[in-house]
Amino acid sequence: MDGQHYALALAFDTDSSEFVRGVEIGRLWEQLKSDESVAQGVRTDNAEMILRIAEATGRRLHCEELNNEWLYATFDPPA
Repeated sequence: MDGQHYALALAFDTDSSEFVRGVEIGRLWEQLKSDESVAQGVRTDNAEMILRIAEATGRRLHCEELNNEWLYATFDPPA
């Protein structure tokens, strides 16, 4: 994955970084309702939230830092 460029597929009509963070976490939370492994790119400013989500859902989390803006987070299926 080194050297890949990550960006939003569709820019929001607001510059609010908190809105962007919330949408990203909400989308991830919805995907974690399944009993499957979930993997996706996550902005580094949501690192604390993905740690909290892993703890709240009882899933093991694996992260790879892609660059200073993006992580690749993989959540194992629930234990």
